[in-house]
Amino acid sequence: MKRRRSHGGTSSSEATGDGWIDEVVKVLDMASIMAGAAGRAEMIEQLLSTLQDYWSEHRPLQTKCQTREGHGDSFPVSEHLDSSDLPTILYPVQSSTAPSMHAFNTHMKSAQPLRMTAALTHWPALHERRWSSPAYLLERTFGGRRLIPVEIGRSYTDADWRQSIITFKDFMENYMMSEHPDPSRVGYLAQHDLFSQIPSLRSDIAIPDFCYTTPPHTEIHSAAISGKPAPPQLEEPLLNAWFGPAGTVSPLHTDPYHNILCQVVGKKYVRLYSPDQTDKLYPKGVEQGGVDMSNTSEVDAEAPLETIDAEYPLFRQARYVEMILNEGECLYIPVGWWHYVRSLSVSFNVSFWWN
Repeated sequence: MKRRRSHGGTSSSEATGDGWIDEVVKVLDMASIMAGAAGRAEMIEQLLSTLQDYWSEHRPLQTKCQTREGHGDSFPVSEHLDSSDLPTILYPVQSSTAPSMHAFNTHMKSAQPLRMTAALTHWPALHERRWSSPAYLLERTFGGRRLIPVEIGRSYTDADWRQSIITFKDFMENYMMSEHPDPSRVGYLAQHDLFSQIPSLRSDIAIPDFCYTTPPHTEIHSAAISGKPAPPQLEEPLLNAWFGPAGTVSPLHTDPYHNILCQVVGKKYVRLYSPDQTDKLYPKGVEQGGVDMSNTSEVDAEAPLETIDAEYPLFRQARYVEMILNEGECLYIPVGWWHYVRSLSVSFNVSFWWN
């Protein structure tokens, strides 16, 4: 991996004698990401934790200051949003403020999405260990050395979409910290189990109690999974991180589990369609290589209307609800509901799948 050079012609790692640490972290993270670290995950995390403790204790004072202060305390594009930049919401998702378990259980019987406000007030990630601080995220990722899988491109349905494994620091510098981001150059840490890879971030959040409820079997739920193999029964919720700049898109798709999507940093626009609207949403089929893409729509939900009408004449007849998901809010997405998601700013959120 190419290292950035200082004016003196030496990389910052070489200048501080940390080059060997970079290589060790790279080898351990590649074993974890590429091979799954089967049977070795705990050992790898112990090695990385010990190494980070050593680095924190022995690194030069100048390096410590750069890590804590060099990137400021906010993401540049998070500061320039106003109401004129936000989509107009015509058909809002039902909303509830910090619902009780009983209220949530009652709502699930409707098989409808639910916006939940004031539901994350106890998360350190929004307060004393803020994920909106680039300096804090760099500190938690070993000075940005940890490797992460990044999707390059606006959406996984685009022809030029690809994946790459890069350091967290490179991801931040190349995709997250620009004052004037290039919309044609988008990087996205998407659907990655970041919290098993970096447990220090896991302690900044908590699994919502709602994920330990038993969803009822309704007609809509049954329709959502009919004709498809049943997903495995989960013993614990599946956690995934979603972190990227403004403009990242998750195309219109469905998931095999109930989902609570929690917004920690920034804003996202979300549009949702019930499973009973599937016949108007043009699901893909099996693509080359035998990949089943039937959970993804052919339609770009925010494409120009004339393009949609010409190619997908039934799409605009489909009924939907929509919302802007703000920091500190959650969205319950019932199993099988189609959803399209676009980040309106730098955004960091966590999804919790359960069944």
